[in-house]
Amino acid sequence: MRLGLNLVGVRPDRMPALAARAEELGYESVFVPDHVVIPVEFSSEYPGTDDGAFPYGAAVPLFDPWTVLATIGVATTRIRLGTAVYLLGLRHPILTARHAVTLEALVGPRLVLGVGVGWLTEEFAALGVDPRTRFSRTEEAAVALRSLWTEPGAGFHGRHFDVPPVHLVPSPASQPHPPILFGGDSDGALRRALRFGDGWMSGGVAGDVAGVARLVDRLAAVRVTLLADGDEAFDPARAFGITVLHPAPAAADVARMAELGVERVVVMPWVTSRDAPEAIERFMAEVADRVDVEPADRPAADRQS
Repeated sequence: MRLGLNLVGVRPDRMPALAARAEELGYESVFVPDHVVIPVEFSSEYPGTDDGAFPYGAAVPLFDPWTVLATIGVATTRIRLGTAVYLLGLRHPILTARHAVTLEALVGPRLVLGVGVGWLTEEFAALGVDPRTRFSRTEEAAVALRSLWTEPGAGFHGRHFDVPPVHLVPSPASQPHPPILFGGDSDGALRRALRFGDGWMSGGVAGDVAGVARLVDRLAAVRVTLLADGDEAFDPARAFGITVLHPAPAAADVARMAELGVERVVVMPWVTSRDAPEAIERFMAEVADRVDVEPADRPAADRQS
């Protein structure tokens, strides 16, 4: 089992020190959120609450995830750096590809690109993107990313993005490229993850682990359907991992998720971010008594030096 931290709500100037402490304790990864802008007025329903209300306030501070991850990366040596989740369809894939290779050139092969289609349709409209296209744009952008990262000069031609043959140098430090994890709990999101991703990331879990078990079963059922249909976008040989976001599971819950085949659990076991350094130490001590916790590997570039 790999343990990660969800740094949503932590001040960005405190993230590097918290990540460094997490690395010392054996956490495998840290994840930061992504939004570009929150409109003053919006009617979109937030999927993470029962009533659809956005819990952070319309004037919540927002920070560029690539900049934040770079500051964390230079303060650490091996902990993996993730997004939960990056709005892939909101950006051109060339820009995302460039951000990713720049980050890995600075800190090594540590990026975990968690992506989502986004729920805030007014945010897409504010940036001049038709929100109705965000599902197909996200899928197409993932395919374009792989092409840009692994097929130099090949170009890409799709419905939303038309990329001529271009040089993207350097290549990603991660080989063959950083893993792309698709978020979301709907049937469409599970299907999207299996067809276009290297893994699936839950949209957030509250309550008992029975909900996780149901999601894992649904993911398996979708996989069977894709195999039966012979879906061309689905590669059954591609390595595929499951990441679950759960605020503060009990140690027994983490052990049960490991039994279910969950690869990584991303937690935030503090009441306020000021309590985080002590909270992550307590949480790791409790979980390590029940589960074999796998820390992050030292990046290959470091091992060779």
